[in-house]
Amino acid sequence: MKKFRLRYAPSPTGFLHIGNTRTALMNFLYAKHYNGDFIVRIEDTDLERNVDGAIESQFDNMDWLGIFADESFKKPKDGFGKYMQSQKFEIYKNYADKLIQLKKAYKCYCTPEELEKEREYQISKGIIAPQYSKKCLTRTDLKNVEKLSFNIRFNVKENRIFKINDIVRGEVEFNSKEIGDFVILKSNGIATYNFAVVIDDYDMKITHVVRGEEHISNTPKQVMIYEAFGWNMPIFCHLTLIIDETKKKLSKRSGNSMFFISQYREQGYLPEAIFNYISLLGWSPKGEQELFSKEELIKIFDENRFSKSPSTFDPNKMKWINSQWMKKLDDLNYINFVKKFIDIKKFNIKEKEKKWINDVLLLFKKELEFGQQVNEHLDIFFNKENMDLQTIEVLKSFSNWKDMMIYFKSQIQNLNSFEEEELKDLIKKTGEKFSLKGKELFMPIRIFTTLSEHGPELAKTIKLIGKQKILKNIDSIN
Repeated sequence: MKKFRLRYAPSPTGFLHIGNTRTALMNFLYAKHYNGDFIVRIEDTDLERNVDGAIESQFDNMDWLGIFADESFKKPKDGFGKYMQSQKFEIYKNYADKLIQLKKAYKCYCTPEELEKEREYQISKGIIAPQYSKKCLTRTDLKNVEKLSFNIRFNVKENRIFKINDIVRGEVEFNSKEIGDFVILKSNGIATYNFAVVIDDYDMKITHVVRGEEHISNTPKQVMIYEAFGWNMPIFCHLTLIIDETKKKLSKRSGNSMFFISQYREQGYLPEAIFNYISLLGWSPKGEQELFSKEELIKIFDENRFSKSPSTFDPNKMKWINSQWMKKLDDLNYINFVKKFIDIKKFNIKEKEKKWINDVLLLFKKELEFGQQVNEHLDIFFNKENMDLQTIEVLKSFSNWKDMMIYFKSQIQNLNSFEEEELKDLIKKTGEKFSLKGKELFMPIRIFTTLSEHGPELAKTIKLIGKQKILKNIDSIN
């Protein structure tokens, strides 16, 4: 069987985000499942829009996620051309010239003003989608043409039907009458996307093109170029849109503030979790399981299970998957991971004993959805001095809380040690004395000891806050 070769081809006009990560990930899984090669190629011919650092960011974040390229400009392989389009200008020109020789392309000397005039005329005649008139295909009115600048246009044959068998959409049909003669090489020598991408895929022997559905409109032009050269086409697979909860296409512009992978990385998401969640956007495995390692996903990948419907990006589901992966970490790795996200300006952990801060962090292992969230929980151990008004009202809603608080304080003062088991016994003893259990017992104790309605295991929390601070908290309540 022919070796599968799939590619992810970002442009350096932006950074790695949810959408292009899904494209890279699906190409990677598809290639690896069939023991094929995953190639990263840079489409950097839009020089004016290129962003400094974008290429480096793409590779850095893909490597962090575990989406490793078998080939790229960093890891080139002989026999597959260049891995950056900006290094292939001469190659594109040679291919364009060959199409001119075959009379499948021609030089177009029309000025922008001429093209605009032609377009306006067609619109005035009620033509909704104006097309180039082929004027330069047989033009004879020009003098000194060798001094004129020109684009090279592809000569589209009229009323031709082109078909592809798309993995997601099945048979898709295009009629050439809907496509005018399009430019393949601009007057500045830069190849247009639809021309360059075909040359690149041919040079690199790409077998499968997996990309977003926004590229369907590009496909007929690319099919025509394949046919013009007599080349075999790759298998196409156009993934459905990723939409947000408002049913709009997921994008920075649609108001999604958390759009880039670097943002999730900075917030304290695990790469395994992001890999896992994004693999389920527009693709689904058999069964009900939702948590998969990279190795498991490579093994179970099935290109026949791509969705035909748009997939909704659900931030809460991504948080849940990340929380499950955080629980999978052993205690030491969990502690080392979470420590990186503590706000050191707000919480000076250097002044605390290492074992103490480690024990505090372990309290939240079952609760955290991402690393930075730990900062929402640490106040009760560092900075909490007073209750907010809502918590005061909650405390007042319980009966006998003042008597319970006085009793609990007196018992704490008499404790010889301040260990978890001893504190559990005291809580139990308090419940028996006041004939209380469940929320009626635990909530008021939690509030007057920690000054907060919420928190992890109560006895462990009280122990780690410490006897002196617990007594201070109780005394702060009027």
